[in-house]
Amino acid sequence: MAARFHGRRGPGHPGLVDPVADTGFGEWWAAIAVLALAAMSIVSLSGSRDPAPAPVPRDPTPELLAAISPAERSLAAVEESFAELCREAVLLALELEPDCETGVITLSDELFEGFGSAALLPEAQEDLAAAMQIYLDRLRQLPALWDTLEAIEIRGHADPRAVRSPYTTNLVGSQQRPLGVLLFLVGPGGLPESDRIELERLAVVSGVSFSRPPATCPETTQECYEQWRRVEIRPVLSESLRRGDWSRTLEDVRVATGRIQQEREAQKR
Repeated sequence: MAARFHGRRGPGHPGLVDPVADTGFGEWWAAIAVLALAAMSIVSLSGSRDPAPAPVPRDPTPELLAAISPAERSLAAVEESFAELCREAVLLALELEPDCETGVITLSDELFEGFGSAALLPEAQEDLAAAMQIYLDRLRQLPALWDTLEAIEIRGHADPRAVRSPYTTNLVGSQQRPLGVLLFLVGPGGLPESDRIELERLAVVSGVSFSRPPATCPETTQECYEQWRRVEIRPVLSESLRRGDWSRTLEDVRVATGRIQQEREAQKR
């Protein structure tokens, strides 16, 4: 364990500490101790009373929690909205219910026409069009989500297999599938006009190759690869609004802390 105290090293003992040699500190501290004891005796004999106890400082916890509570309420509203979204009966019936924590809808590999194909099967097209209508309608009914919605990202994923340049090869494939999904949804057989206009305004298409394996099956095995190949429809909340909420929360905490410190200084006077 490292030494807690430091002093001048004693002559001839490079690793030891000599706290009093050649300094006079020992004599000074002895004199100070004697004077202190004398002063205490005089106070005791004179019958001086102890000073009034300092006021007990106010517990700042409630005020700080009050400053944080608006951000907590905002987060709770978003979480509850996602929870409502994942309980939507039609989405459950279509087996396209979103994740209860993130609102993400996952289109599995089996919904596409074949290995590497960007085209949805006919029955998958019908189910997806119905699911997206419900999805957009429910988002509009949940202000905590809709008012902070910046984009709807359609993100493609691939597995890591390829003859050469696996990342580059699969990056192209992971971009083609979400693009095919979006083109279907905004095309003639996809969404009604009002939903199509909303999706065209919000949609972002991306591909991440195999860089984000599924949490449920991240192993590089034949059994997991089918889960790697997927398309996700992801609501993206406004980062600027999130930053604004965080900044306002920090400012509220700073103001509350400053006010508490001022009250404590006033009590000391």
